Amino acid sequence: MANPVNINGEQFPTKAAATARCQEILHAYPGEPGSGAGQPQDVTDATHTAFLAALVARHPKADEKIGAGISGFKVQVNPEGKGNTRCFYVIHPDGGSTHFSFRSCL
Repeated sequence: MANPVNINGEQFPTKAAATARCQEILHAYPGEPGSGAGQPQDVTDATHTAFLAALVARHPKADEKIGAGISGFKVQVNPEGKGNTRCFYVIHPDGGSTHFSFRSCL
């Protein structure tokens, strides 16, 4: 039996459905116009921002990922990843950022 997943009030019948929603948000931010695919792009949709805040709070190392707080999110290629792996980053109030895997949050 599949375990339902609830993130910020969005009900997903399965982990696969929640994964699809995360990928949909990830692909909504291909990179700043003119900068090339995979370059940093701020998450600007308020619904996406609220979803990502609830998502990162589920991370096993949420305290470490959130740090001093969240001022926003961005999508960019993870330089530590293999190939052109794009992921979410928490933007902190001091301007720093920390990447997180949405898969670890599910």
